[in-house]
Amino acid sequence: MAYLLDTHTVLWALSSDPRLSKRATQTYESAEKGHFSVVTLWEIGIKLGLRRPDFELSLGWEQQIPNELTRLGFERLDIEAKDCLQVSHLPQYHKDPFDRMLIAQATRRNLTIISKDEKFDAYSVERIW
Repeated sequence: MAYLLDTHTVLWALSSDPRLSKRATQTYESAEKGHFSVVTLWEIGIKLGLRRPDFELSLGWEQQIPNELTRLGFERLDIEAKDCLQVSHLPQYHKDPFDRMLIAQATRRNLTIISKDEKFDAYSVERIW
């Protein structure tokens, strides 16, 4: 099974945050084929710019996070035009544009999302938490 990490999953996994569930941790650590999206890096940048306290990261995060995920065997997913088209076909169950793109990417590629967000369950994408 192939996986896509949600933004909070990336942040919590890399910081060993106790909010990461045991099942999510086990899946993340044993994933044979895992992905992180450039959407995650975009979301982090936006939320850092908003000075959100839950997105306080050290300088150089834009290199450290993708480098560490790549070192752990995760592949980066870029946004493709077909992902944008897929977003336009999604029902409006979830309003967060970052999560909607993750849903579109996961749907197109048949990926399971590792996320705490139960709103993903309204879509035809498998979620682990």
